Amino acid sequence: MNKEKLISALKVLPEQGNLPHFELNGASQFLADGCLGILHYDETKVSLNCGSLIAEICGEELTVHHLGESEAEVRGSICSVKLV
Repeated sequence: MNKEKLISALKVLPEQGNLPHFELNGASQFLADGCLGILHYDETKVSLNCGSLIAEICGEELTVHHLGESEAEVRGSICSVKLV
């Protein structure tokens, strides 16, 4: 693939500019950038409102370690992450 095609492939389309960004670090930390709030929270399931998506994190001993204006961090023993 030449350089121009690669740069073109990596560009974000305008309609994709406000999509949330997720990171799963191992099985103990989930980061959501673009989080609008918490829909459900207990030690086995956390549901995050991420605009066009809902992120459901399931596991054990889950905690919302950080909740900012547009980001959230969930820690614990994460078994699964489902995007709805």
